[in-house]
Amino acid sequence: MTLSGPDKTLTLPGGGGFYQASLNSATTVGSARPLPQLLFSPGLWRIAGPGGAAIGPFESSIDLPPVLVREATDSDRAAARELFARDFGRTHIVAFGEVMDIDQMPALVAVMYTDPSGALAYRLLGDALHIVALATDPMWQRSGVGGHLVAEAELLARRLGLKRLIVSTTNDNLPALYFYQRRGYRLTDLVPNSIIAQTGQEVAGFAGIPVRDEVRLEKRIG
Repeated sequence: MTLSGPDKTLTLPGGGGFYQASLNSATTVGSARPLPQLLFSPGLWRIAGPGGAAIGPFESSIDLPPVLVREATDSDRAAARELFARDFGRTHIVAFGEVMDIDQMPALVAVMYTDPSGALAYRLLGDALHIVALATDPMWQRSGVGGHLVAEAELLARRLGLKRLIVSTTNDNLPALYFYQRRGYRLTDLVPNSIIAQTGQEVAGFAGIPVRDEVRLEKRIG
């Protein structure tokens, strides 16, 4: 296996030829066999094909591109919708006693190559900027995309003269609770059984934890 070139091409032997893949595309060179599935995450490669799968670290480090965060344009909407639908299974979010349609809200997008790698939908609510939804492409999780989006939302709130940011999640969402608290957000409210009241059912969430309650957090900036 080699990793070379400005586009970080991964070359793997196989089937009388070899496979090549970059972070953005994959092609077969010198072989008529079907191209296996190649998946990347920061520092790791994974190859899966008819003969099985293998995973391992890149021997050479990958220099990730800078993360550009900007307001979403109309051309970003389809990609942002796909990110939210993948993370939440829907584009309607229940928070702070309301059902909100993410498609109707302004959003920030994070771009690492050409397409959005993450998106953050928000609205203004009194003296606060409400982070309605945050989603990251699985390929770029743990690469700082979510943190960049939240940091930009905080800068936006400051520019608008707002005093705080608020966000809501569910009792089972331990990764989100960890993510926000380590960035200075504090728990403010627990609304017992609010999710069940809104959805009419109790489902298993993260790690099998029943999804029942809404958990609210805020970060004061002024």
